[in-house]
Amino acid sequence: MSFDVDTPRGQETINHTAPNGTVELAIRSAAFPGHPEIYSQKDIEKEKELAAIDFYNGKTKDGLDVVLIPKTYSTSPGINIHAVKLPAGTSHLGYAESHTGKSHSGDDKIIAKYKQTIPTHFTYCPSILGYYHLSRFFDTEHVEPAIVRTMDVAAHKPLADLGKAKAIGSNNRQQWTEVRALDDSHSNSTLYTKDGKQLYGALQANPTGEQSYPHLSDLQGASAFAASAEFSKVTSPNPLKLECIDASGKLNQSAVQQIVQIKDLSDMILMDFIMSQADRFSGNIHSEKVYVWIENGVLKHEAKKSDPAKAAEQLKEIPPEAVLINRMIMKDNDAGLVSGNSAKSYHLLDKTSHIDPKTYNRLLDLQSNLQKPEVAQWYQTELLFTPADFNTVKNNVDQAVGILSSRKDKNLFLDASLSLALGLEEANE
Repeated sequence: MSFDVDTPRGQETINHTAPNGTVELAIRSAAFPGHPEIYSQKDIEKEKELAAIDFYNGKTKDGLDVVLIPKTYSTSPGINIHAVKLPAGTSHLGYAESHTGKSHSGDDKIIAKYKQTIPTHFTYCPSILGYYHLSRFFDTEHVEPAIVRTMDVAAHKPLADLGKAKAIGSNNRQQWTEVRALDDSHSNSTLYTKDGKQLYGALQANPTGEQSYPHLSDLQGASAFAASAEFSKVTSPNPLKLECIDASGKLNQSAVQQIVQIKDLSDMILMDFIMSQADRFSGNIHSEKVYVWIENGVLKHEAKKSDPAKAAEQLKEIPPEAVLINRMIMKDNDAGLVSGNSAKSYHLLDKTSHIDPKTYNRLLDLQSNLQKPEVAQWYQTELLFTPADFNTVKNNVDQAVGILSSRKDKNLFLDASLSLALGLEEANE
């Protein structure tokens, strides 16, 4: 498909001017047709923050400088958007040249990531956008907001040169070399605008406080995941009978963690099945720490602040009986729709025995929504799907419904829900 900058799309577009005068677009995609309610106020604020990022002279709302630094430490050649206090007399590119590695100081935060499609590799911009909106349809918080963003080719070239020069490992170097060569011809319609002046891709918020997911991040390959103790709980043939409240009436941390983990994993498997994800099980499962407690008969949760000073302040507000658990983050979602489907190949959905009833009902709702022509059109205009991508998702949803609904009253339990286990309402964050 070709991306025409003059095609109307999005609910809001912010223009940014590159140094040579090219007008870049930051486009907040329109909401899923008929379902504006699936996006929280926090989502809308984050989308607006992303759209406001000026790649060249930008500052954050805290007054820090926005600096683009090529990602040199993993396979795909994306650009990390850093928020830093630039030392006096240091240029943006000069700072980037000395900070391409993975480690960065505490006063240098990665606030977002910019990725465009790489035609020969597992990096596909519509997959990133698709995961964000799918996660909101399922009411899961695993995926950070993402918007469509264009970038001037002339401004990208020096960053691609830097990525190539500083790449750690042959795979990353090969990818940067390929992207840099593509920048010279800038004619491939999967990553350059129709006029050839800009790249287009997805700009996604970077989660704060993310960590590797204990044990699961260390597994290599879908077969290792399928054989894990964590997945065996998802496939357990018995209803979940977890004592989430202990004898003293307090939340039981290990039971709460287990039920949340089962929900997170079954959500992940379903979304990866739908999006034909090829690359989840190579360290692409992350987590964040979340406080969970009950207040006036309502289940509440709040992500633990990553900044130590803010975390100490936060703890003064969190009730002492709150338990701290790991909640999944799905932050590397760029290998969907392009090559293979690990969840399908390894029959992970067929083996899943526990799912959140809300997720199950939303899946049925999604199936009926995907029949509507305006939804097919939305996927193509707003999320940049090809007609083939949309058909893949539609067919995968039909298959997922078939797999799960045929087992619903037999060996599939709609019980992977903490609020259900506790018989409580869940507060929206």
